[in-house]
Amino acid sequence: MHQPSSPDSQYAQLHEIQTALFALRDGLMNLKLSLLDLASVTDEQARHQAQQEVESLFQRLKV
Repeated sequence: MHQPSSPDSQYAQLHEIQTALFALRDGLMNLKLSLLDLASVTDEQARHQAQQEVESLFQRLKV
């Protein structure tokens, strides 16, 4: 049988999940900035497509 987790264990799990989510968010923001930088050195159509892909990604992740 699975024993209930202690409050300290649950807090530790929550903290670990929050830390992972913040790291993911930071990574996605860095990716967004990199894509926008890349788009600025390419032609306008490619920049627009990259912006749409970034926006689509953020919509799927609800950031």
